[in-house]
Amino acid sequence: MKERSIYNTKIVGEVNDTPPIIDKHNIVIETKWNGFRMMDDSSFTEWVNMFIFPDSEKAEYFAKHIEKGMNRFQEGMLKGDYIFHKINCKYPIPEEIYADQLRMSGSI
Repeated sequence: MKERSIYNTKIVGEVNDTPPIIDKHNIVIETKWNGFRMMDDSSFTEWVNMFIFPDSEKAEYFAKHIEKGMNRFQEGMLKGDYIFHKINCKYPIPEEIYADQLRMSGSI
């Protein structure tokens, strides 16, 4: 039996949502103990949320500038107009998981 991961989990959302592009270079993980990290720099323990960005530049900026306790995730994001997705991590990883589509709007 193949171990479940984000790569083989069905991502679902609302009918008109843009599906997220799953790539380890555009994903930031919020962990319970170590804050926010790029997916390839985050051990698979105590994941809380997963943020999927349209590209690695936006993901890396977020991982570097987000601080624990910010009231809004957009405060730590690269300004611009783009869609990103947020997934609340669940264990064990289900066969399908909901990705909340959100929009970043702001001047560059």
